[in-house]
Amino acid sequence: MIRNPLNSAVQRVLARLPRNSRFLMDISEHVGVMEQAGIPLRQVVNNENHRVWKRPSDPEGLWERALADPPRYVDFVIAFDGDAVDQGANLTHLTVQIEIHATGQPHARIYAARSAPNQSR
Repeated sequence: MIRNPLNSAVQRVLARLPRNSRFLMDISEHVGVMEQAGIPLRQVVNNENHRVWKRPSDPEGLWERALADPPRYVDFVIAFDGDAVDQGANLTHLTVQIEIHATGQPHARIYAARSAPNQSR
């Protein structure tokens, strides 16, 4: 299996974060990152946490609430250039932990949403 260099780099960073962390991430193109890092999807607020019967938006849904106020719901935010988190999350008071670049791919940024994340793995 040929691995995506960007996903591999993000996975390595995530695998070093505290085991009980919660994340905000658009998993539509990068769901394998969480699996490879050993992070269960129950710890990831993601675009699948949208109540599909609420259209066109669901301001009371978990996904939308986490995008609006990440520190209230998650420890870390993962954004890829142009994805739903990059375009829709309130990143104003978050701290960039690392920015990951891979040739020919969108950049990824991992933000700390809370000032004192859980203990390391």
